[in-house]
Amino acid sequence: MTSIREYPPASVFPDSPMTAEYRATLIKLLADQARAELVAAHVYASWVRRVPDPDTKRYLAAIAQEETEHWYKALELLIELGVDPRAARRLRTRSWFYPVTRMLVPRLTWLDVAVGAFLIDAAAYVLVEDFAQSSYAPWAELAQDILKEEEGHPEFGMRCLERLICDRGRARVQRRLVRWWRISMNLFGPPVTRNTERYIRLGLKVRTNEDRRAAFRAAMAPRIAELGLDVPRLYRERYPFV
Repeated sequence: MTSIREYPPASVFPDSPMTAEYRATLIKLLADQARAELVAAHVYASWVRRVPDPDTKRYLAAIAQEETEHWYKALELLIELGVDPRAARRLRTRSWFYPVTRMLVPRLTWLDVAVGAFLIDAAAYVLVEDFAQSSYAPWAELAQDILKEEEGHPEFGMRCLERLICDRGRARVQRRLVRWWRISMNLFGPPVTRNTERYIRLGLKVRTNEDRRAAFRAAMAPRIAELGLDVPRLYRERYPFV
């Protein structure tokens, strides 16, 4: 897919003239970002009191705080645009991921959390890479800060998985990896959506969903091999992955 980018990176500011299309799209994507950060904060925070290892407990608390700060800063960007935080919920896009997450969270085991930190946080990192090149300067700056802080999250998941492989066996971890690999691959959405051209044209994203999914797969394959696990083979190797 070819699309001409009309807005260079970091070229739009809160007081810049904005078309209605640009403003509405920016607000929707920022509301989505705020929601994603808050969901992650809640998941990690819920496990702080449940893990016995002091180092793991401390690191989970730090991650939960980081995710909460990212949510708060995304809300600040919305407020700067004149959006009441209470209204942000109505502005978000619809996504299957969040209803599924609400159903899964009460059932998550520590193995799920570790695999999720390993895969879902890595997928989120790829998504935020696009926002770090956003045409909206405050978001590009925030996204660059988020990337620096979240760079170590997948490594944390990897360390936890190394322990779990020793404690519970490689086969059990491999089975759980399959479940979360499927979720991670679907997280990027259809290869191209009706909004893809607009996102790229406005400079609010720089790649298609399929481009980001390919970048995620390329980054994670060697990490999975390093754990002595296999990249899962799914029944359907195209979106939606099953």
